[in-house]
Amino acid sequence: MGDQNLTEMTAEDKRGMFSRTESMAQHSGRLIEMLDQIEKRVEVLREQASALELEKASMLEALHTLQNSKDLQYCSPGEREEIQITAERLVCRCLTVDVCVNTVRNQQQEDALHRVNTVLDEISEKIRDDMRANYDTLLLYYNACCPDTTGPIDLKFQALVIECAAEDQKKIRKRLESLLRTLEYAEKSMPKK
Repeated sequence: MGDQNLTEMTAEDKRGMFSRTESMAQHSGRLIEMLDQIEKRVEVLREQASALELEKASMLEALHTLQNSKDLQYCSPGEREEIQITAERLVCRCLTVDVCVNTVRNQQQEDALHRVNTVLDEISEKIRDDMRANYDTLLLYYNACCPDTTGPIDLKFQALVIECAAEDQKKIRKRLESLLRTLEYAEKSMPKK
């Protein structure tokens, strides 16, 4: 008799394993809903962290541009020293902030991003030497990153950007926007010759 109950129980357990009750569906639905909500929050977190990364890079770029600006020659030695000390202090404080959002890339995207960063680093150096002369080149690069641009573009730069991962394309455009804003601000604050 004990063996018969065990056999019946096993068959009943087997049926229970393959049938889904209403309660199980509700629990599963709630768990999936929680995962969906967390996924949305993760995306918001990544976007906010990316914005912080770009803000940090923008501030460092502005500080380096200021430190190497030819406009410092118009300041007295004391003012120049004070500006350099303050800028260096701000650079050091900015470097204490460490934000990192990793983007998954294939080798082609990695290579393209490296080439784009090299181009942008080179134009940043040139801007430090002569802001006005390199503004137009920077604008060509920016236009190459914008889908609805009406101005001229740099086709070679655009080809490089297109090879990058989508997240990197957004970061490149934001970096260029930041450089343009910095230049426009510097242009407004420069003494007229």
